[in-house]
Amino acid sequence: MATPDVTALQRSDLNQFLFADIGTEANGTTLSVMSVFARRGSDPWTEAGRLAGLPKAEAADSLARMIATMPKTLWALPEAIIISGRLIGLLPARPIVGISQIAHRWPTNQIALVCACIALVAAFAVMMLHQ
Repeated sequence: MATPDVTALQRSDLNQFLFADIGTEANGTTLSVMSVFARRGSDPWTEAGRLAGLPKAEAADSLARMIATMPKTLWALPEAIIISGRLIGLLPARPIVGISQIAHRWPTNQIALVCACIALVAAFAVMMLHQ
């Protein structure tokens, strides 16, 4: 069973994708991306975040396979690929991992501690060279 994410509704960057319509099911109800993830037992925001982190082609392929393999699906894989291509365009852009993003993961006090350790090692090395 999926664990609920209490901050999920605040992540509006994923909501446009999650609430997007896939199509109408045989019983007349509209199927959303969120419904597909929920029926699979996945947390919708976690799954959308995972797809957002993938290259677009890989994300579209993954979503298409989910749509095509649902029980009683109306969409074969070729149709699901077309649908997923449209839907993946609604995901936010993949983040570029750089030094600034890595630095944001560490609290300031940890960064200061690492810098202090590097300074101490450098000072020790300079003292050793002068002797």
